[in-house]
Parts: sequence; structure tokens; C-alpha cells
Amino acid sequence: MFFCNKENVVLTYGVISFDGEPAYQVIEGKWLNELPYMIVHRLAVADEMKRQGMAKRFMLQAEEVSREKGIYEFRVDTNYDNQYMLRLIDSLGFEYCGEVYYRGDKVRKAFQKSIRPHASVFGVPHYTIREVYYDDATPIFEAIDKNRDDLRIWLPFIDGLKSAADEQSFLESFLKVPYEERDPVFLIEKGKEICGLIGFHFSDRNNHRTEIGYWLLPEYRGKGLITQAVRYLCEWAFVEKGFNRIQIRCAVGNQPSNAIPQRLGFMLEGTERDGELLSSGEYTDIHVYSLLRKELE
Repeated sequence: MFFCNKENVVLTYGVISFDGEPAYQVIEGKWLNELPYMIVHRLAVADEMKRQGMAKRFMLQAEEVSREKGIYEFRVDTNYDNQYMLRLIDSLGFEYCGEVYYRGDKVRKAFQKSIRPHASVFGVPHYTIREVYYDDATPIFEAIDKNRDDLRIWLPFIDGLKSAADEQSFLESFLKVPYEERDPVFLIEKGKEICGLIGFHFSDRNNHRTEIGYWLLPEYRGKGLITQAVRYLCEWAFVEKGFNRIQIRCAVGNQPSNAIPQRLGFMLEGTERDGELLSSGEYTDIHVYSLLRKELE
């Protein structure tokens, strides 16, 4: 990628790669995680444009390219004596991870940062929705842990979530999947406060069908957040991702959860008897709702 002026003179040049760097397979230190990453190599700025923020602009644009590909990790390395690059890396929020070696003996400092996905409005003032990324693991776990007794009533997975490391493993499990095949999970936020999660799972791309699941913290219920988030994601799944059928499954006793698909025009197709084992040790029947693309209002 490169930036040019109006006369098509190259001002900034660099190589953006998503293919991995063989030298990064061995590091004296530790990478932040082992998720897919972007790397920028051979960043250069024309002499007349130095100290004008062109390199930082290039790096920020590289992050935008990475977001579009659903890759939220950014790695870079530089020489120990490259003070300009070291200052740039520090200003962009990278963390030092250790040393890597090129051609056997050329040692370079290695850094990594996680790229925060952009947030979007979705129909409720002051609230936004965005894809989750690796750095969300600890705050998500803390939010769940503080509300464990409430959430575990209808969410059996809560009891198996015992640490932030467990949440990291969950996030890694789908963030490692190529973007076009991934079942994305989204965070609902008010500013930087976590309100809940909503996402896709069990997608069957051969038959263009998927399922949406969600949970919301107690203090944010009754505000229409999940209704509007489901509406937003249904439009995204039908229009952007080409799905034809979206399914929602709700425990029959969880009336607030059932009210979401009912409110949005989903059809109740039937009931799975003893469809889920709750944390209480009891089985619950599950209502199955669906919405087809042609039924989207």
C-alpha cells in the first residue's frame, strides 16, 4: 500500500501482509496470543514528508484494512536503533513481546497490539454494537462473574466459565476461523460499559441458515436493546451475508427471551421437549422460532 500526492508521487510506502511471518514462529519472549495477525514491513516515507505524521497515517490505514478482513491482531518488528519507528510503535499502543531473529542472527524488537473493531449504532440512543475481540475477554468475564447467579438460570454455560482464561479460549475459538466462515459475536455497549452479548452460531452455509443467541445484564433489560440488536443483525445476515433463514431458540419459561422473536415476527415452529439441561439440573423444553429473508419487514 502507498500514499501519493496529487502529482502521483509516492509519499509513503509499506507492505501489508496477512500471510504470517516465518521469523515470528520463534520468539524470545511471548506473543499476546496466537490469533491470525497482520504485519507491516518495509515502511518508508519520502524525505520531504518526514515528521508530518505520514507513517502514523499509514499504520492507521493498515488497521482499517485489517478490520475489513476481520483480523484484529497487528504485529510489527524493528531494529533496536530505529528510534523513529520505536516512537511510532509506542504512540500506536503496541506492547513489547520480545526478540525475533532474521537470517539466523539479525535480532529485532517485536511488538503486538489488538485492533479494536469499530462500533455501530443500532437503533437505541447512547448504545452501540461491535464485534468482540481478544481484549474483551477480561471485561466480559468480570461482567458475567458479577451477575453469575442471575445469568446461570437460563445460561448453562455460565457454570463452566471460571476465569478470564476460559473466556479467552472461547474468543480464540471463533476468532481463529477465517472471516467468511466465522460465526461472529457482538458486544452491546453503553460507552465502554458492557451491556450484553449477541451472536451467531451453528451456521450452515450450504443451506444458508444460522442461529442467533443473546444475553443481557440485568440493569440493561427492558430498554429494547436485544430487540433492536436482533433486528440489526437479521438485516446484516440477510443482506450482507446471504443467509435465508435465522433461528432463535428460547427456554419455554424464559418469557423475556421468547418476547424477542415474537416481537420481530419470527414464526414459532415447534417445541423441543427437554431440549436443554439447565444449571439447576432440570431439563427444559425449548421453543424454536425462525425468520426467512422474504419475511423481513
